[in-house]
Amino acid sequence: MHTYEIQLRRTDIDAQQHVNNVVFAQFLDEARSDLLDRHESPAAPWHVVVAGQRLSYRLPLLFRDTPVRVTSIVERIGTTSFTLAHEVRDHENLYLAATSTLVAIDGGAPRPLTDSEREYLMTLAAPRA
Repeated sequence: MHTYEIQLRRTDIDAQQHVNNVVFAQFLDEARSDLLDRHESPAAPWHVVVAGQRLSYRLPLLFRDTPVRVTSIVERIGTTSFTLAHEVRDHENLYLAATSTLVAIDGGAPRPLTDSEREYLMTLAAPRA
């Protein structure tokens, strides 16, 4: 599991006084970037695109001084892609549940995940029951 803290900014808030839906997608992008950066080397940087993303809003998130956490778990590892399950939450509430499918690319076309990438992703996989 990967955890990333987000400090809310006043500009994240919309006219209804809660975090805007588009901002939640930005939160996921920041968390994914951090997740990938932890296994990136100058010789082998990640090149991925988000092929699909599904967001399920659970509760409005109002502005606050304390950060929220984005947790990400690898749900599936394919030949050229992998799927992450995300949650945006605090200690008491789940605000958003989401999934993202990322595809590894080279020159604009899908490419197989490397052994090193697969090994890293396995460390973030959900335990099997």
